[in-house]
Amino acid sequence: MNIHTIVLIALLTLVAGSAHAAMRCGTGLIDVGDKIGKVQEKCGMPVAEQSQGPTSQYGAVRITVWVYGPDGGGYRYLRFVDANLVEIELRREAPTGRLLPWK
Repeated sequence: MNIHTIVLIALLTLVAGSAHAAMRCGTGLIDVGDKIGKVQEKCGMPVAEQSQGPTSQYGAVRITVWVYGPDGGGYRYLRFVDANLVEIELRREAPTGRLLPWK
């Protein structure tokens, strides 16, 4: 391999490795790792929400799903584990019925 190929592979790896979901709320930005209170402060109340857990089982966690939208024809589904944002997913379908289990 020549030096140009190695540099190109390194740059592509850095770009691919740093890609993650973020969401704009008005003038604010939320990101994976944010606390549920910060998300509510910046984005307001979701159009749909559902939580489950924790159970009495050792190590159980609370899962919460919030949905924002519609925005540009899509809805942003946010998944929290123990009040920490772990995933932001764009979906075309509006929230109907149960949001959990996460699909």
